[in-house]
Amino acid sequence: MVRVAEAAGVSQMTVSRSLRNDPSIPSATRQRIKRIAAQLGYRPDPMVSQLMARLRQSRVSKTAEETVAWITTHPTATGWRNNPASVAFHAGATARARELGYRIEEFWFTAPGMNGHRLSEILRARGIRGVLVAPLVNAELVIDLGWSSFAAASCAALALPSVRLHRACAHYVNAIHVAWRELARLGYKRIGLALPTDNHKRVAGLWLAGALLEQRGLPARQVVPPLVTDDWRPETVLAWMRKQRPDVVLSFRQVCDWLQAGGVRVPEDCGFALLHIEDPLFAGVDEHRPDIGAAALDLVVEQINANQLGLPAKPKTVFVECSWVDGRTAPGPNEIRS
Repeated sequence: MVRVAEAAGVSQMTVSRSLRNDPSIPSATRQRIKRIAAQLGYRPDPMVSQLMARLRQSRVSKTAEETVAWITTHPTATGWRNNPASVAFHAGATARARELGYRIEEFWFTAPGMNGHRLSEILRARGIRGVLVAPLVNAELVIDLGWSSFAAASCAALALPSVRLHRACAHYVNAIHVAWRELARLGYKRIGLALPTDNHKRVAGLWLAGALLEQRGLPARQVVPPLVTDDWRPETVLAWMRKQRPDVVLSFRQVCDWLQAGGVRVPEDCGFALLHIEDPLFAGVDEHRPDIGAAALDLVVEQINANQLGLPAKPKTVFVECSWVDGRTAPGPNEIRS
């Protein structure tokens, strides 16, 4: 670091702050010092970097917790609390924040009179650098914060269409693999996936991709064409059910209700499993949503510690793997017959 400081004509403290992306150093100076450091072959000591990060974190925890903004976009300030996924993400992020010496505070992006510029001013005035975007009600909503001031991430199925952020989400292909493996273990042969187009798009087609991967190499008699449709209503699902005759359906709770209302006995006539378990009586996949919230919070803190503010040139996605939960709706055909 001494050689870099001498070559750049600045103090070692300025070099240190520049290499940590400290915003108190002008951007042009930071970039010049980074170029000189690269030319001189300077590499930071990872052990020292870890120690300094711990010391900075210790100072935060002993003085005042740093706040990370939880940005919501529902029609009401507390509307996000009616969404089980958002509640679970928030709980996981809050617990992880507490472990790291941070706190989560809610900010309502779609409040009357609120806009991206005003919310950005509020966050800057409060000294809030971290932003965690909750799942959107409207996937096309533009979140126009002054991103250059913030370290941000989202916990959602898809990256925000209007802005490219780091994100954490369930490993949707893994979810299908886990469900397929466990349903096959239980004795089911013809596994059917049913999705509305909206949900299909929200996960970037990964549920369908997972199903098609699982069906590769299966005997033709075991392949059930997945249902992905804009015409998402009971009649459509029941028509697909009668035509394809799956022996277990992988979908949402709403579909189970439709099947039963249409005269299909679950699990006697057809097993049923949820793409994400929300009812302890059902079989299905656990996406570990609190862990997704924690992973998203980690992405924010990682950027804060490195003074990496602004939109990333190459956003990264952290996938959290899923697990299986047995339930009464899919005991296996052999269990029903016995």
